[in-house]
Amino acid sequence: MAESSTRARINFIKLKQEELSSKIALLVSDNGRIIFWKAAPRYYEGKATHFDVRQNKTYLTIGECNIHRRLTNERICLNFTINDIEYFLRGMVVEQMEENLQMVLELEDECFRVEKRSRERLHTYPVYEVYAYLKYQKQQTNNVVFFNKKEQQSTDFFSEIDNIQKNKLQGLTNDLHMEDTEDLAGFRVEDLSSSGLSFFANTKEKEHILDAFGEDKFTMILNFEMQVFNLEEANIVYKINYINSQFSGVPMYKIGINFKPSPSLKRKIEDHTGITLDMVDYQKEFEEFIKNE
Repeated sequence: MAESSTRARINFIKLKQEELSSKIALLVSDNGRIIFWKAAPRYYEGKATHFDVRQNKTYLTIGECNIHRRLTNERICLNFTINDIEYFLRGMVVEQMEENLQMVLELEDECFRVEKRSRERLHTYPVYEVYAYLKYQKQQTNNVVFFNKKEQQSTDFFSEIDNIQKNKLQGLTNDLHMEDTEDLAGFRVEDLSSSGLSFFANTKEKEHILDAFGEDKFTMILNFEMQVFNLEEANIVYKINYINSQFSGVPMYKIGINFKPSPSLKRKIEDHTGITLDMVDYQKEFEEFIKNE
């Protein structure tokens, strides 16, 4: 395990070669976002579009990289995220095609993931009123009442809360348009960051709503103390059986969702709560760390 000397709270942990190959393959299959740079703070980004292995060397093609700078034969740093884990490595630019905004890199063997020690998530429940809303396709015979609650003994009460929240939400945003076949499910958020959140769902909510999303990306709406955020490129990263004292006797799941980082949400969290979410500049830290390797 290697540790950055500049910040004791960050560990850059070296991956094995086979781990690197599997992560790159997954990144390309998702056409994932990748950040690259020669020297901080000039960062660029593109999409991982292709990779292949030749003579034990891994070559990665990055598309949609709108960069007005020649990097051919330059060594650059790269950063990508999979399942909320940050990965860092370096590579040599062997070909740069300006006409179609592509670069081909020969990747170095060493790749690192970040072990984060700083606080980056805010535990919202029960102190803050934060709700996540997902649009879903209504079922013809669907009498399920959604909102993270005990089952039928409180049906009418929670249905009323649901309608109140929906009306408030519609008054706060013009983006909440639903077709006749759609409805809105609301969940009380347990913890939150600028790029992810979690909440609890019961079995019916999981089976009738959440399972239908599969691995697809979607847009969701967050209501944080009556301020609305549209969160893009959201996807469900886990659905875990969970025993929760709040819902004694009711099977529950903890649901984790990632989404495209939202700087405005980060500011809201910090300004409203007075708690700084320490979003470390990992790219700059990696650049300093790799110099000392």
